[in-house]
Amino acid sequence: MSISLIIPVFNNLNLLEKCLFSVYRQSVLPDEIILSDDGSEEDIVSFFNAQKKKTVIPLILVRQEHLQFRLARVRNNGVSVSKGDVLVFLDQDIVIPQDYLKWIKAKLTPGRFLSGYPVRLNKEQSDKLTLEIIEQNNWKAILTAEQKRKIQKQYKKDFLSYILFRYLHLGGHGAKLRGGVSAIFKSDFELVNGYDENYIGWGNEDDNLGRRLQALGRTGFNYVYNQIPLHLYHTNYHNQGERKNADYSEHCKNKISHRNYRCQKGLNSERNDLEILK
Repeated sequence: MSISLIIPVFNNLNLLEKCLFSVYRQSVLPDEIILSDDGSEEDIVSFFNAQKKKTVIPLILVRQEHLQFRLARVRNNGVSVSKGDVLVFLDQDIVIPQDYLKWIKAKLTPGRFLSGYPVRLNKEQSDKLTLEIIEQNNWKAILTAEQKRKIQKQYKKDFLSYILFRYLHLGGHGAKLRGGVSAIFKSDFELVNGYDENYIGWGNEDDNLGRRLQALGRTGFNYVYNQIPLHLYHTNYHNQGERKNADYSEHCKNKISHRNYRCQKGLNSERNDLEILK
């Protein structure tokens, strides 16, 4: 089972550095890391060349021009150059414990997609999460008891939903797909035609993909019981108050079925504009 790790990027290279540092120290390494850039203004090429010297993992940079917030297309861009059997999506503001990918390999089985649930760190906690702490894998020391309880509560809720849907066919659909901390068999991703690129702006694109995977017969499973991804603090670079895709998402929701799970404008879209560096 080979892993393609896909990280969408837009500026904030200081966050990406911590993210990658945690990836390089995994007990099970990915077979490739794909940085899929949405036209960053920061010098992503110099950053990429510097990172290549820090790891033995093949590193690929895919770039598109920044026109609007096009996260769905950015993720599909990464998949379009991937070679792995498994797609692991990780947002650039996420730091992962050292057995995170090992846990994914153990928990991703046919019929599932995996969906994590990150702890949102405040600024003080993010500052405390130094490269040294990441190296020591001592991330639990900076979490509060309340944060740990919240993670366990969400895990139990998702697990119950998974059991009800998968085995008893009663309510729920398993864990909701959370795009920035997810893992999907590439073959399943291709069957539903990937992310719907009609989603432009923030929000709902991962909800839509999750529903289409469920219509395909796949069930979401929350895998982070003891391998908790950490969401680094940063100011928002999109307006969370404007969910521009809400109406489109509602329209799509009513059309998705076990016979209609492919989006029209997805992984199959042309990508002649991409710049690819290896």
